[in-house]
Amino acid sequence: MLNLILTILCSTSIALILKINGNIKGNTLQLLAGNYFSASLVGIILLLNTESVAVELELIPFGLFLSFLFTGSIFAFSKSVILSGAALSTVSSRLSVFVPVILSMLIYKELPSDLRIIGLLLTAVTIVLFYYSIKDSTNIIIQKYKFLYLIGVLVGIGTADFFMKVFQENWTANDKPWFLFWIFFFSFLITFYLSLKRRISFNRSSLLLGVLMGIPNIFSSFFLIETLKEYEAIIVFPLVNISIIVATAIIVKLIWNEKWNLFAKYALLSVVLNPHLSMPFTQKSFLKKSSKEMSFLSRSPMSRHQLTPSPPSTRNNFISVAVETRVS
Repeated sequence: MLNLILTILCSTSIALILKINGNIKGNTLQLLAGNYFSASLVGIILLLNTESVAVELELIPFGLFLSFLFTGSIFAFSKSVILSGAALSTVSSRLSVFVPVILSMLIYKELPSDLRIIGLLLTAVTIVLFYYSIKDSTNIIIQKYKFLYLIGVLVGIGTADFFMKVFQENWTANDKPWFLFWIFFFSFLITFYLSLKRRISFNRSSLLLGVLMGIPNIFSSFFLIETLKEYEAIIVFPLVNISIIVATAIIVKLIWNEKWNLFAKYALLSVVLNPHLSMPFTQKSFLKKSSKEMSFLSRSPMSRHQLTPSPPSTRNNFISVAVETRVS
């Protein structure tokens, strides 16, 4: 339970830092570069505190692949915001939660109960309501090719989350620091290269915010992997997703006094009614079935948060800052 709570807290803090960067009109690439740089440093510290520093060679291409997936998802989101609007891009990123859920059902046979199906349906309802809560009043005509970016956001973010499950099932705890280090190190190299190529002027505020964001960013993945040891993925991902939305919405309202329209209130109500929120406290079936089943599978060769532009208005934009906390 503690790992689940820490995952949500770290991811929510990322969303709040994104909100601050949006308010000061910070630079996306420099914030990401600073974020990945500090996350890499934390990864090195984690490595120094493990029992074994021997690296599994398969983790290097695995980490490189995920770094491209992470950064690619971020830039697909940024492009889709320009082409399709912030509202559609946001709902696409949130619907990505169903990708790891469906893949976990198909590959790891984590079949949902009737109550869990109701929870998944309410999660979808929540996402749609949040879409209407931030929808720009301007009519945007979306051409077919623009949907490719929306699909890229949905598939990219969801697949990145699912590979956290893949790692948890196929590697040991001692491999986790190396896994996280390679992801964030390669991501830093990618964003640093792009910053140099585009000759972006130095933005101290964005860079410092990025360095700060890197700490909860790597730990959100760290605790997510730990959570997936304890609980089934078909519950973890929707629960983390909607918890970030609620926590961010409440904190942003308290700090920035942002108003909620009717759709936002209905969305929060649907979250409160969602049985996923109570499952960790009321259902033993939420836990994995035995300590033996929680052990890692034998290893195989295959063997856890972008910056949204400021929305058109300041109303109900808490959802926008909580979009990419899983892959930032």
